[in-house]
Amino acid sequence: MISVIIFGAVIGGIWALVASGFSLIFGVMRILNFGHGAIFVASAYVAIVVSTVCYPLSLPSALLIGVLFGLLFYILTKPIRENEITVVIVTLAAALLIQYVLLSIFGDRGQTMRPILSGVIEFLGTRFMVMRLFALIVALIVLAALEITMRTKFGKKIEAVSEDFESAMLMGINVERIYLFVMVLSSILASLAGYFYVQIFSVNPELVLRALIYAFAIVILGGLGSVRGSIVASFIIGYIVSATIILLGSRWSEFVMLITIILTLIIRPSGIFGVKE
Repeated sequence: MISVIIFGAVIGGIWALVASGFSLIFGVMRILNFGHGAIFVASAYVAIVVSTVCYPLSLPSALLIGVLFGLLFYILTKPIRENEITVVIVTLAAALLIQYVLLSIFGDRGQTMRPILSGVIEFLGTRFMVMRLFALIVALIVLAALEITMRTKFGKKIEAVSEDFESAMLMGINVERIYLFVMVLSSILASLAGYFYVQIFSVNPELVLRALIYAFAIVILGGLGSVRGSIVASFIIGYIVSATIILLGSRWSEFVMLITIILTLIIRPSGIFGVKE
């Protein structure tokens, strides 16, 4: 039980970083950035490469990739933002292109990165990697900071744009600056998640689409556009995956996760925190 609680929280914390950014983009800009998983994986690979040259620069490099990809996807989606289907096609095509580039450079074998913190600790007879606990703590701090940011004056501007961007413009809010900030922030969250993920699990280019499916499923479960719902859903999925891996094996984890999401949406189609249009 202790293993399920700790390991599930670690998985949930990492995916909460990815899903909250994905949900934030939709909640504010009303678009689905299907390149989100590519940012997650690309940042992990950059961290691996930089860590072999100068380990302290691995985190700044991963976050820089997030900023650059955030700017790239902002530029790509700006002319087509009014057409949701076109945005999905363009961002998905970009994700597949990034996956192909990663596959050409690194191959299809899984790779990991030496963790920042090594060693294990023991709690009630159960041993845990220090790195996993550290990743969980950082994820919780970042998610708390995101919640606090949304309560500030600037956060209220973001909320105003998400409610009605035309009214926000009439009130003097620079909507494009908000859009740019949201896109870059969500990409940084995905990069941070990729940085910690590669120190706990292995990554390969195929994770680009898998990460996208995970994030999209979590966002749907939490309620499309609800950042808080995405965070809660991430931890629910984390505990489900953790319990399934420990009790049935890793090959059953995705199956049980998807079945849970389907059953939940049958009962509550709008998701946990979603609202009916």
